[in-house]
Amino acid sequence: MQLAIAVRELHPRRVFRIARGRRTAVENVFVRLGHDGIEGYGEASPNSFYNETAAGVVEKLDGVREPIRSFTPESPEEIAAIWEELWPQLAPSRAAQCALDLALWDWLGKRRGTSVAELAWGTLFRPVESFCTIGLSTPEELEEKVRELDGFPWIKIKSDNAADMGPVRFIRERTKARLAVDANCAWGGHDLARLCDELRELGVEFVEQPFAPGEDAQITSGLALPVFADESCVTERDVDRVAEHFAGFNIKLVKCGGLTPGLRMLRRGRALGRNVMVGCMLESSALIAAGAVIAQDADYADLDGAWLLGDDPFTGLSFERGTLRLDEAVLGLGVTPPADMFT
Repeated sequence: MQLAIAVRELHPRRVFRIARGRRTAVENVFVRLGHDGIEGYGEASPNSFYNETAAGVVEKLDGVREPIRSFTPESPEEIAAIWEELWPQLAPSRAAQCALDLALWDWLGKRRGTSVAELAWGTLFRPVESFCTIGLSTPEELEEKVRELDGFPWIKIKSDNAADMGPVRFIRERTKARLAVDANCAWGGHDLARLCDELRELGVEFVEQPFAPGEDAQITSGLALPVFADESCVTERDVDRVAEHFAGFNIKLVKCGGLTPGLRMLRRGRALGRNVMVGCMLESSALIAAGAVIAQDADYADLDGAWLLGDDPFTGLSFERGTLRLDEAVLGLGVTPPADMFT
């Protein structure tokens, strides 16, 4: 198999307000694996929170250009074996592993004339209802975003260390959507039990990552709402530990290493009786389509990353009022890059 790598800057439809400033672009890494006239595509959306950069991902992928030539997977099990063998060169970059893993699944699905969803689950891809996220906003921005999401089924609301319930009340008064609140590790020092009581009264379904990783023991039983792990659950080795404190956890393919470990995390969460959500960063439809494969059996999906972009380079995946859909005749992940991406 031959490996090609591209880096592309992607831009959100509007400037994102985040805890430490504003975000106007992300730099994602794309790969193409080609063999026997078939091409498979993968993506990494590296995030500095996990000590990942686009340059670092490219460096790791460059290191496996030659060894990848000798592999031709015939099953999902062989995909797992390939990156296990290549992990010494890819480590510690789970983002690089993710890009390679997705490209292998996409290639194998096309090779077999089927979708990645069918490879993983033995069933046709079904549409996925997803959360749409409302980030930190000024009052004027918040009003505009709520209007934009009118009629959408799921809304996730970002919070910060102020733990202000005002935006949640504002949104609740204007929508019948099902709500969740993501604290992004920012509620340290706040009374989580009290906040959960307030949010339950507002019809919120769960809270995501209220405290920083390492402070999980503060999450106790008897809370009015379920609490999900995100930053506390990075890879599959974290699942058993977070299950001791959290009602569920969020799988993000770029932080766990791709579809192969993501599916194992989902199945382990099921065995432990925990809820599972699949989430995303700012990503093109390539990574979102892979996340939608996990979502076929997840409790929740937060896969609006490509919809939030103003320049998603891939086609084939649609996001219609909060629902992800693929074309009926899906091969592989079902998405196609522009012709000039790898030139």
